[in-house]
Amino acid sequence: MSTNIVTQWLNFPHVVVQDVIMSETHTELLLHCMPPSLRCSRCGQLGFDRYDRTRQRIRDLNVFELHTYLVLDKWRIHCPTCGVRVEDLGFAAPYSRYTRRFEDLVARLCEQLPVANVAELLGMDWKTVKDIDKRALQRAFANPDYSGLRLLSIDEISYKKHHKYLTLVLDLERTRVVWVGKGRRQATLEAFFDEIGEEVAHGIVSIAIDMWDPYIAAIQSRAPQAAIVFDKFHVISNYSKVIDKVRVEEFRKAEAEDKPVLRGTRYLLLKNQEYLSPEQLGRLEELRSLNQNLNTVYMLKDDLKRLWNCERRNEAALLLAQWIQAAEESGIQPLMKFTKTLNRYAYGLLNHCDHPINNGRLEGLNNKIKVIKRRCYGFHDLDYFTLKIKQASPRGRSP
Repeated sequence: MSTNIVTQWLNFPHVVVQDVIMSETHTELLLHCMPPSLRCSRCGQLGFDRYDRTRQRIRDLNVFELHTYLVLDKWRIHCPTCGVRVEDLGFAAPYSRYTRRFEDLVARLCEQLPVANVAELLGMDWKTVKDIDKRALQRAFANPDYSGLRLLSIDEISYKKHHKYLTLVLDLERTRVVWVGKGRRQATLEAFFDEIGEEVAHGIVSIAIDMWDPYIAAIQSRAPQAAIVFDKFHVISNYSKVIDKVRVEEFRKAEAEDKPVLRGTRYLLLKNQEYLSPEQLGRLEELRSLNQNLNTVYMLKDDLKRLWNCERRNEAALLLAQWIQAAEESGIQPLMKFTKTLNRYAYGLLNHCDHPINNGRLEGLNNKIKVIKRRCYGFHDLDYFTLKIKQASPRGRSP
């Protein structure tokens, strides 16, 4: 094969292919670089004296099924500004043994596949694959854009056992993770506000969170003008725990002949009716007819959900007051305890009428993050995991 044709295929400026050596597993292209002058890999200046050279083997994109390596002499040069530095080849990073386009391929594959699978596919060590992907992500997210933040969603995710959490901040208008911090304390979220600065923080209009006091304290301290909106999913999730407590208590107090009806009814009470089969609906009606307390907490669950359908604040306030009154008059202790929580956080429930935002998009992203964790068997490099989270958000993906 003509080396002139291979040089054209290679498509690197000032590089000529002198020879092609092929084996059953790989191809080596012996290169000769003809730059008009040598470029410092640190400052980019041109035209310096050569110091010494070493022969380097750089992997490029495969030619068909064969691994392809570029073999060339790489110079060290005297730069008056930076001292002795390696020359900048242009097609490979200064100290990398892979071309830039090969590293781009690795990064694109890592976006879709686990690191171990990419390593097996390309015949590389998984640590090398991870390092290449991490460098690509660091370049992509090196300069975070905090401009114009108005509507935010904030939640935590578990990244390791024993209550190890990360705090995620999502820009709801642009659907992108803008910040990830270790922990879920007040200081964690305050670090986010410190990073974005006072001017950006004062432009935030509303923030959707769960009823977590450290987050509330941080928002009230650093962005007091922002309306706090409590997410429906977390409120209903907390109420589901109330239903389960009542169910366990009623089962304990039930007569022996009634226990079979109460047994195994947890998900009947927690699921929405539209997701129940006809048989399950029959069991649910039998349960509600048998036990007044369970019927009460079940009916109040649907009434509580109506709160997020209210468009006017006074309408929501009236509905919430009626709900709390009905719960208190029931005399059911777990339910009465829950009303204290609603009274305490009523402002964030009513704010939904003026600022109809929620954590739904962030919850969806959490499911993607769980998939990333499972397919990578957990992350020991927290910085890398943080970058993968940012990449997982729709606007964080590579074009």
